Amino acid sequence: MNKPGTIPIKLIAVMQILAVTLLAACAASVPTTVCHATGDSANPYEEITVTSAELNEHIGHPNDINPAPAGGCPASVVVVIDGKITICHATSSEAKPYNEITISVNGLNGHGDHEGDLIPMPEAGCPTAAAAISDDTITICHATSSEKNPYNEITVSINGLNGHNNHTGDIIPAPEGGCPTTRP
Repeated sequence: MNKPGTIPIKLIAVMQILAVTLLAACAASVPTTVCHATGDSANPYEEITVTSAELNEHIGHPNDINPAPAGGCPASVVVVIDGKITICHATSSEAKPYNEITISVNGLNGHGDHEGDLIPMPEAGCPTAAAAISDDTITICHATSSEKNPYNEITVSINGLNGHNNHTGDIIPAPEGGCPTTRP
C-alpha cells in the first residue's frame, strides 16, 4: 500500500521529467547563427544558421564563433586561444571609450549584441577615441603607400573591420577632423 503523499510526489517527479523532455525537444528547433571557420584566409568565416542540436558540433570547432556578432562574421581571421578572443568593449566613456577584454568565443559573453564593441580587437589595440559607429559600420583611415595621399578615409563593417584591424598603419577610428595628410 502506498503511504499518504507518495503518489503526489511521484506525480510531481513525472511531471518534471515531462517538462524537461518537452523543453529539450523545443530547444532542438531553435536556430542560432554562427560564424563557421572555413580555413580560407580570403573568406575566413561562413555565416550559417544551425539548430540547437547542430550547435553542439560547432561549439567543438576551435575557431567557430558562436553566436555570430550582430554585425555579421569578421572579414579577417580571429585569433582564438583556448576558446577565447580579445575584443574592445565599448564603455560609453569619453575618457576611456574601450576596455580590452578577453571572452569566450562561444556566446561571446553577450558581447555579440553590444553596440559599439569591436570584434575582434584591431591589431594595434583598442582605439583611444570613441568610434563613430553607424549601422554597424565605422570610418577609418586606411594607410596607403602614397607619400602624397598617405591615408584614404573609408567606412567598413565594425565586425572584423574588413581585415583592416590587421593592417599596419591604419588609424581606427578616423579622427574627428578627418585623416591626417602626412604620416606620423
